[in-house]
Parts: sequence; C-alpha cells; structure tokens
Amino acid sequence: LKMGCATSLVKYIVFIFNFLFLLAGIAFIAIGAVYLLGIKSFTATLDKTGIPFSLAPSLLIVFGVIVFVISFFGCCGAIKESSCLLITYGIILLVLFLLQVAIGVYAFIQFKDSNGVDKMKIEDELTKTLRSYNTNNQAKETFDSLQSQLECCGVKGPNDWLPGPTVPPSCCKRDAAVCYSSDAHREGCFEVLYKFLRKSITIIGIVIVSIGAIELLGAISALCLSCSL
Repeated sequence: LKMGCATSLVKYIVFIFNFLFLLAGIAFIAIGAVYLLGIKSFTATLDKTGIPFSLAPSLLIVFGVIVFVISFFGCCGAIKESSCLLITYGIILLVLFLLQVAIGVYAFIQFKDSNGVDKMKIEDELTKTLRSYNTNNQAKETFDSLQSQLECCGVKGPNDWLPGPTVPPSCCKRDAAVCYSSDAHREGCFEVLYKFLRKSITIIGIVIVSIGAIELLGAISALCLSCSL
C-alpha cells in the first residue's frame, strides 16, 4: 500500500512537472514569435553590424517546440504509466539538461569585462559602419537605426562625428532636422550595445540553467517512477 501511494505521488509529481514544462514551451514559442515580429528591424540592424542577434527569437521558438514535444512524452508516460516512455523521457531530459548547462556556462563567459575578441569585434564592426556612413546607404541606415533605438551617438560618443558642428539627427535627444553636438546623446553606441548584449546573455544563461535544474528533477522523478513500475 505504501509502495502504491509512493508510486502515485511520484506519478503526479512527474505529471505536474511536465504540465509546467508544457506551458513553458508554449510561452517560449509565443515570446519568440513576438520578438521575431515586433523587433525585426532592431535585430536586422544588429545583424548588419556582424552580430547575428536575429537568431535569438528563432532559437527561442525551436527550444519551445522541443520542450513542448518532450513534455508531451512525459505527460503520456506518467498518465499511461509506461516505463518505456518514462525512460525515454528521462534520458532525453538528462541530455537536454547537460546541453543547457553548457549553453548557460558559455553565455556567462562569452562577454567578459576584459577587452576580449568578441568585444573588439563589435567595436570594429561599428567603427567600419560609421566610417561608411556618408558613402554607403546601408551603413547610414544601420547606424541611424542604432542611434535612434539605443539612444546613443557615435561609436564612443558624439566626438566621433567631428570636426563638423553637427551630428546626424538620429543622435538627437529630440526630433530635429539639424542636431548639434550639445543636443546629442552623450553615450556611445558601442558601450550601450555591449551592455545590452551582456545583460541579455546573462539573463538567458540564468534562465537556461534554472530550467535545466528543474529538468534534472523531472528526469530523476521520471526514472524513479519507471523503476517503481
């Protein structure tokens, strides 16, 4: 009787875990779709600077679909009390957990405080784009978009647009046909963009590692349930 109660308890725990994962998968798909449609111009701008940020929403959708499918297997295995489904589910979760931990660790060390290769690459790409501002329409569109959306000016600041007394209108704190240096945003786009990317990567890393820890508990519960069956 005690063994039957314990098995039932683990069964419901596994089902609850998977139901939550099911909702998380739907949430990931929805968030990825919203980002893909809502900030498409912004991600396209980052892509032009050499940063494939537009991949993030697509990866989020793919991850959501994977979580949804895996959760469906787990729910079916728990309800039907199928050892085969539960073992398959547990193994898949363990593999996914290891992958997510690796991605989370990579996310934490990818953008470090030192002037690493990635940081230098971002600055170099922005500098190249700025230098082509007056000769290349695509570079002009890219930098104007960055300056207006990130509320920054130049690569390191408004002085990047010297020796002229004016800066591009996209640098201005308010809408204006002509923008003077004194009216421009003081912070350069490189620092703003780098801080934004570091913050985003850190948050994504924390979320992935946290979900991975919950998945580990779910995998252990599924394997325990399979053994008891």
